[in-house]
Amino acid sequence: MARRTRWPVPTVVRQSHGLQRVMLLLGFGLMALFVVVAVFAPWIAPYGFDAVRDADGVRFGTQQAPSAAHWFGTTVGGQDVLSRVVFGARTAVEVIVLAVVLSSLVGVPLGLVSGYLGGWLDRGLVLVMDALYSFPSLLLAIVVSIVLTGGQSSAFGGIFAAAVSITVVFVPQYFRVIRNATLAVKSEPYVDAARVAGVRTPRILRRHVLANVSQSLPVIATLNASEAILTLAGLGFLGFGIEPSAAAEWGYDLNKALPDAASGIWWTGTFPGLAIVLIVLGVTLVGESLNDIWNPLLRTRGGAGGHDADEIADLGTVDPTTPAALDDAPAAQSGRPEPSEKKLAVLSLRDLSVSFRTDGAPLQAVREIGFDVHAGEVVAVVGESGSGKSVSSRAVLGLLPDSATVDGSAVLRTPGDEPRELIGRKADAMRSIRGDEVSMVFQEPSAALTPVRTIGWQLVECLRAHRDMSVAEAKERAVELLDLVGLPDPSERVGHYPHQLSGGQKQRVVIAMAIACEPDVIIADEPTTALDVTVQAAILELLLSLRDRLGTAIVLITHNMGVVADVADRVVVMYRGSIVEQAPVDQLFAAPAHPYTRALLDAVPHLGHETGPGDAAPSDVVLDVEHLVVDFAGGFGRPTFRAVDDVSLQVRRGEVLALVGESGSGKSTIGRAAVGLQQPTSGSITVAGQQVSGLSDARLRPLRRKFGVVFQDPAASLNPRLSVGDCVAEPLRTQTDLSSVEVRGRVRRLLEDVQLSGEHAERFPHELSGGQRQRVSLARALALDPELVIADEPTSALDVSVQARVLEVFRELQDRLQFACLFISHDLAVVDSLANRVAVLQHGRLVEVGPRERVLRSPGKDYTRRLIAAVPVPDPVEQRRRRAERGVLLTDES
Repeated sequence: MARRTRWPVPTVVRQSHGLQRVMLLLGFGLMALFVVVAVFAPWIAPYGFDAVRDADGVRFGTQQAPSAAHWFGTTVGGQDVLSRVVFGARTAVEVIVLAVVLSSLVGVPLGLVSGYLGGWLDRGLVLVMDALYSFPSLLLAIVVSIVLTGGQSSAFGGIFAAAVSITVVFVPQYFRVIRNATLAVKSEPYVDAARVAGVRTPRILRRHVLANVSQSLPVIATLNASEAILTLAGLGFLGFGIEPSAAAEWGYDLNKALPDAASGIWWTGTFPGLAIVLIVLGVTLVGESLNDIWNPLLRTRGGAGGHDADEIADLGTVDPTTPAALDDAPAAQSGRPEPSEKKLAVLSLRDLSVSFRTDGAPLQAVREIGFDVHAGEVVAVVGESGSGKSVSSRAVLGLLPDSATVDGSAVLRTPGDEPRELIGRKADAMRSIRGDEVSMVFQEPSAALTPVRTIGWQLVECLRAHRDMSVAEAKERAVELLDLVGLPDPSERVGHYPHQLSGGQKQRVVIAMAIACEPDVIIADEPTTALDVTVQAAILELLLSLRDRLGTAIVLITHNMGVVADVADRVVVMYRGSIVEQAPVDQLFAAPAHPYTRALLDAVPHLGHETGPGDAAPSDVVLDVEHLVVDFAGGFGRPTFRAVDDVSLQVRRGEVLALVGESGSGKSTIGRAAVGLQQPTSGSITVAGQQVSGLSDARLRPLRRKFGVVFQDPAASLNPRLSVGDCVAEPLRTQTDLSSVEVRGRVRRLLEDVQLSGEHAERFPHELSGGQRQRVSLARALALDPELVIADEPTSALDVSVQARVLEVFRELQDRLQFACLFISHDLAVVDSLANRVAVLQHGRLVEVGPRERVLRSPGKDYTRRLIAAVPVPDPVEQRRRRAERGVLLTDES
């Protein structure tokens, strides 16, 4: 049997679906038609564009209706309409291509340089571009066309003048888009990583900035092309286009056909007009389709889900997704409630499954899970990223996208009402339940609050959606709610915008919105992940007090086992979409039944129980910070903000100095200043005896091989457009004279040093798990054998088992290579396992420095004691004792 030939399908077509694919193919077809007509116009057109006689010298006759001799008829001047339409396509395509190319060649570099360099150059270019943009586009094109043509009548001169006049209109659009994208990209950690490696500005602009902002250019180009067609037609229609004797132009033909319409001569204007409509339609369809297809928020891509096997520590051979694993587990850990349960549940989940339609096979995110939540109970749903925790909670509230398919049951039982099924409930019916009977506290408060509305307005909106209240009554209730959640000066704060509040204050506002209507169930999705330990402790106290006062059932979604031990009554453990264990909190921590639960608990660092390193052996000082001060200019009318205030510290070779403190204390600012990413206001910084403070990028470049940086977010710190090998190799290519072969060999050895195979060099960052990406960042930081490594919250974005693996690799490399390390963190349990010495920062000032054992076991300052007391430990019994002992150490000022 003959093998069928499979034609290659372009990626952009494979990524489209349904009507979107029809629109894309139709648009491509129309564009291809006009391009072919333009290229082969002399062979397709039966006559020249201005011919009025046939080959035998016989005149065509004017305004002849369509016939076999002239398919589209003739014009008032006696030219063949079909020929003018065909040659007009050539003119249109030439002008469009030239205008789009010229405008991108001018607008894109200007936008890149303006956005990246900033300063007076940026202000000047923005002023010029805004001035151009303020003109009506057609009027501006007319003015430029008049200036350029100057009586020029040649085809090339006319086409070039038309293209340039349209280019002037388009340049500000390209400039604005690229400049705004550059402003966002230049602050990304992967750009900082390139600067730390000593990469020159032109290379940063080309490889790191342009590569990550250029994805929007094809979309802009296609949409601008349709505008160019209409602008060209407008110029021709008004008489400012190409000289009629030089080339055919549809706008000019429409102008001449305008009087014919009143006399019933329809063909002279219909066919040029139809050509304009069709080419605009084709270009617009392609542009809009590409905009949707390439928008990552609208993509439905498949994924492996969960973590690679090597990221899970000591998980054993049991796979919780297989029936055998669940059948062998005790009945109480099977993912279903015990049949003997008598207490009435407020929320009951049974056989809940969620899958997502993707470009490939469907992705099963949640597999037949079930558990109950009772009134006044805190049920913690735990597991690592990708385990299905958040997806299952959003399925209950009907907040999943259209690509999701939800099966199973979620029954809500409230006093005075019949049990109601939430899965499959219509949107209108769910609207009355959301926020009133079941509410949600979202993970990121900054994203959950509307930035352009005051917090009072948002609370009033929530109240009036479910209660018959006047605006004045709702505002009064909003003040009461802000007071209830402990926000200081609630009558004043009710008029503040979200950006005027701290992270802890914004989270309190989100909680106030969640309890506004006194719901029966609150789903709290990672409510403390982005918060400092002291703020986290205050938020947890608030949730518990609300449960006690209102009797609310709380579903707490988290991966922080210390938080679970602190507040949970029962725990549900999820792994890769399945429930592998559920039990009372004391039982689960004392005797976990499932291998995954045991591995999860074993991976959690426990403050006070870690056996970290002792004092480092005396050696040379690598990092010396003396009287460092860093100020940031305030906004209009605001004073200067002092981020770092007279800080002095030293890090010796082979030593790990942990810099700890709350957000805003100045930790990261010190780290950035140490590697030249932030210039100090005063003071000095030396690395290996050479001063790095106050130096320009050019003077710093030869010194940058002395230090490496491991950034906080492993996904953001690697350029998504470069392969893993290119990311690791960049410092080597910038700072050494190694050949390409030597660089590739060095990259493979570096990857092996961080326990990754050399094959990972060919992958891209998005193809790796979080722990693998962070190990790649570590390999890049060590590429030049630096004397100093700055690790800025390198494990805060990782799950606990992945964090444990990364820390193990880090300790092993530090012991072997003996580099000095400034380890920036707010996780005191991690610090306890890793650091030789600890430095504590508060409001930019150094309040305590000393050996790890003394600072964390016998702190000398109240602030350090408050930090330690606020850390929840993964042991319910010990955590209850700590909660009772900490007394008034924790204040509620967050």
